[in-house]
Amino acid sequence: MTYIFRKYGNTIEITELEKEPSKVRVYAPRKGRTVYGARRSDNARRTQKICVRRVSSAIEDFGCPLLVTLTFNGDASDASYANDSLRFFQVRLRTQYPYAESVFVPELSPRGRVHFHGLLFNVPLSLGDTRDGRRIVFHGEERKTRTLAKLWGEGYVDARKTDGSPKLARYLGKYITKGSDHVFFNGMRLLRVSRGIPSEIVIRGTFAEYLAHRYAKRKATYEWEGESVFHGKIIKKWYQQYSE
Repeated sequence: MTYIFRKYGNTIEITELEKEPSKVRVYAPRKGRTVYGARRSDNARRTQKICVRRVSSAIEDFGCPLLVTLTFNGDASDASYANDSLRFFQVRLRTQYPYAESVFVPELSPRGRVHFHGLLFNVPLSLGDTRDGRRIVFHGEERKTRTLAKLWGEGYVDARKTDGSPKLARYLGKYITKGSDHVFFNGMRLLRVSRGIPSEIVIRGTFAEYLAHRYAKRKATYEWEGESVFHGKIIKKWYQQYSE
């Protein structure tokens, strides 16, 4: 058995592989070609996992983020233009708030208009609305100053405070698989993460096996089993780590 230990946020993920992964990888040369079909579903699910892990790690490191939605004025059906607009916004955001970090995923409306859902870390939480469910309890400063809207420069920005719940990671990640089967997203990144967003902690080898045996004494929050041509039997277990 080969063990892989991952930690992101308060989640511990332990993977048991029947066969050790091959260390030899053969890369085929890239050929320029036009992609006509939608992305493969397994690629979208892999990106979703990356999103959940990165966001969980960021919440643990940076605390509560702002939940924002960036919308476009007029026709927003150009993937290349949307990509550039988001990139420029992240640059301007970092200029305004030097320690700001962000994670964004795109979504396509039923009318074919793209907008972005994201989390902003290390920015003033006072910009966001305070909500109780769908009801706005207190209006944030963004409604008066339009600070984020000016940095965005393409339309309206909805901002709301969050409590830093781990559920935010899965909330954001669901948009990746929601629209990934649309051909429109072939010209876009399904996940755009700023450089300062931390990655999950990954441990392999003997120490990972030691940690797996230690956590095996506890009851897993969730378990999954599957088969792979390359890895044989796969067992995944998730544990929640709570601060004492």
